Amino acid sequence: MIILVTGGPGSGKSALAEELITGFGDLKRYYLATMKVMDEEGKRRVRRHREARKDKGFITIERQDHITGVLDMIKDGPDSVILLECVANLVGNELYNGSGRPWEDDPAGVMPDIFADVVTADIMILADHVKHIVIVTDEYAEDDRTDEMTHLYLTLLNTVNVRLTGLADRVYRQGVTEDYDG
Repeated sequence: MIILVTGGPGSGKSALAEELITGFGDLKRYYLATMKVMDEEGKRRVRRHREARKDKGFITIERQDHITGVLDMIKDGPDSVILLECVANLVGNELYNGSGRPWEDDPAGVMPDIFADVVTADIMILADHVKHIVIVTDEYAEDDRTDEMTHLYLTLLNTVNVRLTGLADRVYRQGVTEDYDG
């Protein structure tokens, strides 16, 4: 089963995703963290998330891009679940650090459909390897101050989110206060 949990920043997506995962019973639980920690705020977020899930039986795997590289770490495939946190981080990491990807030499020139094909395919490979996957992603609104690269990032994220929404068996939207036009 593929479950997508989406919404605005700070909306409770992570808590809901963890609750969904723990509801699957005795399956082995993997937490695939995609955030690249860059500053003190990032360190605080990581500590807060680790504290929130410390007694929930997760095995944490940190991987910022090329997420299929974790398959050899997931030993109990059909008897396990993955919480993928978070697609918004994954999209940024793949855009700027996606070595070996078609856009590696020109991130600004990436075609949204090609990007979404690659990132979504990686997520679906993970989904095929386990019994269930719960995918967390963010939704952001653009405004007139959005620069060209931020606009590209949001376009890529929205394209991936739309693909994942179409592939998911269930979709939960948490605390979205802006219209989502993906």
